[in-house]
Amino acid sequence: MSIKEKMLKLSCFKRYLFVALVVVILLLGFWLWNQPSKQIKTSGEQIVLLIDNIRNFYQNKPSAWGLNTFSAIQNKIVPMDMLNGRQIKNALGKDVLLGADMLGNTVMPGSKTFAVVYKNLNKEECEILAQWNFPEKILLSLDSIHIVNEKTYDFSWGNEQSLPISHIVAQNACQKNNDIWWNIYL
Repeated sequence: MSIKEKMLKLSCFKRYLFVALVVVILLLGFWLWNQPSKQIKTSGEQIVLLIDNIRNFYQNKPSAWGLNTFSAIQNKIVPMDMLNGRQIKNALGKDVLLGADMLGNTVMPGSKTFAVVYKNLNKEECEILAQWNFPEKILLSLDSIHIVNEKTYDFSWGNEQSLPISHIVAQNACQKNNDIWWNIYL
């Protein structure tokens, strides 16, 4: 007996129940498919942890003078699960730079900001991390976000390209290969 013949023999209630179950399964599958991977979520959480660790380390200092990737590793600011020898890697296995700018240059005396940079993100990773929902205390200290690919997109409070970054704006800014630079006030 074919599937069509079996469907015709089911009662009306059973057909509706079957269709409803298929719709629920499809919606659940679509929802799960659109959820960020565990590695992307963990990478977002790592940004928050890095920012908190840096701010705690420099809280009693007049500036973030001397901060760069190497000094952060030496001063044990970086969580152990992000250390890879002399490099910092996020949960995606991508390079992370710390310092004054996108290149990880050392923060100079008197500077009240520092940078956390995620390198070589694909489009999906970029879109999700660019619009990461930071806790309020970090959101209030967020100076700017820069997305760099073939172009550079600069987002800051109250400018033409304003923070926070919306889903549509992230989709338009992120390309195949991206770096994201979060600039944070101490």
